[in-house]
Amino acid sequence: MNFSVHFDEATLARLNQAVERSGMTRNRIIVTAVQEWLARNEERDWPDALRAHFRNPAPELTEDTLDFQAWRAAIPAETEVRW
Repeated sequence: MNFSVHFDEATLARLNQAVERSGMTRNRIIVTAVQEWLARNEERDWPDALRAHFRNPAPELTEDTLDFQAWRAAIPAETEVRW
């Protein structure tokens, strides 16, 4: 899909410098920036195993109890875990 994006002069100059440094096209830099922003900022959902665990009112009675350390590895390293 094509659409127009308007940048102020300072941002456009920085973008053009990034093109020179990286060898990438402006479009590729913009697409990469948007993809990275979405990856960092999209709403994240709980892992299926964790949601199933909390749906069960007595998880200790099930055979396959939740190993929370297993899904914790899926959290990106740069994400601060406060618990």
